[in-house]
Amino acid sequence: MKLKKIAVLALIFTTITGINAEPVTAVTNAVVTEAPAQETGAPADNANTSQEANTNLPVETPEEATEESTDKTSDKNKVKNKTKKTSKKKKAKSKKNKYTKSELRLMSSIINCEAGIEPYQGKLAVGIVVMNRIRSKRFPNTLKGVIYQRGQFSPVRNGSLRRRLSEYDSGKIKSEQWKSCISAAKKVLNGQRTISYRGKAKKMNSYYYFSVGLRGARLRLGGHKFK
Repeated sequence: MKLKKIAVLALIFTTITGINAEPVTAVTNAVVTEAPAQETGAPADNANTSQEANTNLPVETPEEATEESTDKTSDKNKVKNKTKKTSKKKKAKSKKNKYTKSELRLMSSIINCEAGIEPYQGKLAVGIVVMNRIRSKRFPNTLKGVIYQRGQFSPVRNGSLRRRLSEYDSGKIKSEQWKSCISAAKKVLNGQRTISYRGKAKKMNSYYYFSVGLRGARLRLGGHKFK
């Protein structure tokens, strides 16, 4: 009987123990199962975070890259254009006039006396003749010497040159006639030796005389003959 009681108690104990063991095993399995799930989920979260971070980063499109390249090219062109303009200005400044203020005053005045009412090409021609004489050994080698050479220019003798010089000095040079004479004087003083004659450029390097009634003239322009 004791053995049976012991066996029955053992069976009851085993049964009770088995019933209690299943929940423990289930709980243990649940814990074990959840733990990997959490560990596995961490990298997934990191991956998502990384993707979100990459998504938020600015992405340069081909259009934006092209615009940026165009802007850079435009900036370079602007710099080049500025450099060219600066160099042109420097060149313009470096080209100094070949005459003094007194020479411009005298040449403008003699042209006004001799060809004030003549066409512009006639004014140029008169000034060129004066400059040709300066270069010739047959005449004085200065502008003043050529103009005031005895017996050469009638405006010196009749006083009209003196009156023109007085007008120039007093600033009475705003008329179109004066402006045209000053313009022609600047050009011949700076070296121009050609005029426009019948639609073509004509060199006048070898002309030393002009007058209203000049014998042996090779060119007639306005009211003057030249040779």
